[in-house]
Amino acid sequence: MPSKKLIFNLEPTFRCNLGCEMCPRFSSDDAHLDMPMETYRRICRGMVHAHTVDFTGWGEPLLHRGIYDMVRMAHDRGCATTMTSNGTALSEANSRRLIEAGLDRLTVSIDGLSPQTYDTIRIGASLEKVEANLRRLSELISRHSSTLELGIAFTIQEVNADEVSRSADWTDSVGARVLHLKQLNVPSNADDWRRGLLKYRLQPVQRNGNRLAAVEEAIQAALSRASRLGLQSHLHSELPLTPRMQPRYCLAAPLDTVYFSFEGRVAPCCHFGHHVSRYFEGRFYPPSALFYGDIRSNSFEEIWNSPPFAAFRRGFERAEYPEECRTCYLLYGK
Repeated sequence: MPSKKLIFNLEPTFRCNLGCEMCPRFSSDDAHLDMPMETYRRICRGMVHAHTVDFTGWGEPLLHRGIYDMVRMAHDRGCATTMTSNGTALSEANSRRLIEAGLDRLTVSIDGLSPQTYDTIRIGASLEKVEANLRRLSELISRHSSTLELGIAFTIQEVNADEVSRSADWTDSVGARVLHLKQLNVPSNADDWRRGLLKYRLQPVQRNGNRLAAVEEAIQAALSRASRLGLQSHLHSELPLTPRMQPRYCLAAPLDTVYFSFEGRVAPCCHFGHHVSRYFEGRFYPPSALFYGDIRSNSFEEIWNSPPFAAFRRGFERAEYPEECRTCYLLYGK
């Protein structure tokens, strides 16, 4: 067994208070429920093998009533604690509780820098409110000399691509210190494919290379601007985007990450920790998942060492991928 070498990516809840149309959650019929604390305590027993615990699933983690206790329990076990949120529940009280619980990194998904663009994507949220929440949290971090790292995530789509060049300045303006950029690279259906920019290079190709070139120039400008502002920046997609579909080390890092659904089922990555559909090279794939155990009935060590999970890892190392991975753009670094 690996000791402190894994990332435990767990899902406090499958519930969310927003209706973002590109979210893969909507392609799944799985129940929208919270992780029971008893299930979480069973996961905690395996944290001797985790260096990081990421409280990010398909739902909004701050909706779970026990999320602050969950963060504290992982922190007390010597794990770095991270989370991605939509930022709507970052009231002053909740922000203080996250700091006190020992959260190390919080990333807030924005995806729109003007109210009109934001409202089109983040359905049910207010950009003005989230901006205020972020600025207040940044002030609290400074006031309490907290080490909490605040970041912004921006998923590039047709509707927001013209705002990418402003993303570094906007990140700096709310007090965040990290900028994450990526393509909309996990399409669940044909509508997602049309929303994203992969269509300008990958099959089926829509010929508009100038559009993609302009966006990639804006990405480069944003990364350069981030550096000048003293921000960390991370691009989680290939740049420039090429038509080459060569399997590489998957962006979801399934050999280093273990995903726990709210139910306690175990998968190699978050994208197959639920039954979700995929749209790949012009073909729709019905909802499917890749489960290799259930923490409610087996220990983490038993699941990790089980023949099916071990066979998955060996296959991945030998470039013998299951169909679910072969029909996912993350495998190809897109």
